[in-house]
Amino acid sequence: MIEPRYNVLQTLFADRVFRIPHYQRFYSWHRRQREDLFEDLMKLAAGGADQHHFMATIVCHRTKETRDVGAAQYRVYDVVDGQQRLTTLILLLKCIELTLPNTSEDRHDLSRMLVKRDGQLMLL
Repeated sequence: MIEPRYNVLQTLFADRVFRIPHYQRFYSWHRRQREDLFEDLMKLAAGGADQHHFMATIVCHRTKETRDVGAAQYRVYDVVDGQQRLTTLILLLKCIELTLPNTSEDRHDLSRMLVKRDGQLMLL
């Protein structure tokens, strides 16, 4: 069953782990595609806190698999479409996290979002 949802990134990443199936192509975005995405994000940032940006559809297949991490369980989703965007956004978020001061609450929030509780299970 198809269940379309409009989510912000934080909600999208919250309770799931994404897996790139073996049939997906390798990461292949070039500079131009990354620059287009970054330009969109810069315009969004300049527009104010209540702005949202539609980044196109990300299609995932919810598997029956779960991953246990400590006391939490995360559903495994295979990325069918949108892998290039997801990968680029995760890399960007990780870079932002690393540039923030160690004492920053934003840095810790990003870290918790990108790495699940045991410190080993990455989002992708």
